[in-house]
Amino acid sequence: MRFRKYLILILASFFGVFVSCSNPVSQWISAPLSPATDVGQLKEQIKAKPDEWKAALEFLKGNDLATIELGRHDITDETFANVQEYTSLLEGKYEAHRKYIDIQVVVSGNENIFVAPLDKAFNVVHEYDETSGDFVLFADADDSKPVLANFENWVILFPNDAHKPGMAINQPAQIRKVVVKIPVAE
Repeated sequence: MRFRKYLILILASFFGVFVSCSNPVSQWISAPLSPATDVGQLKEQIKAKPDEWKAALEFLKGNDLATIELGRHDITDETFANVQEYTSLLEGKYEAHRKYIDIQVVVSGNENIFVAPLDKAFNVVHEYDETSGDFVLFADADDSKPVLANFENWVILFPNDAHKPGMAINQPAQIRKVVVKIPVAE
């Protein structure tokens, strides 16, 4: 009888681990997400497009992000990553997207990403135009908060997030970042 209890416990824990490992929601929740991430919205998006989110996480965990080639990397037919290197800035503009969710992973260095509700962004300096890219630019935003972005704090930004990425923390610094773009589930 005692052996049977242990066997049941072992099998239950094995299948629990197996289920959680194959579930994209639990995989993403265990990723090093920024505390600013809207977990409820994240879960909804993952459930709506699990294959895209699973492929994105496999890309982030399965590549050496410190050495991967700069530029665009197609992950699926819909999801892609942009690998960038730049010097962080003291001033910048807010951006927002309609068609894609950003997963911003700073691989080396630290930066602030200022995040505000989209309805608090104002003074449009570049109108949304699908032909020039999935973005609108704003000069400023109320209720903006800095979010630390580094390899331990992946920042996920939804269409309702106006965000000003690439901002220096104290002084400009060299940054290497991967931005994964996942299509929004309507």
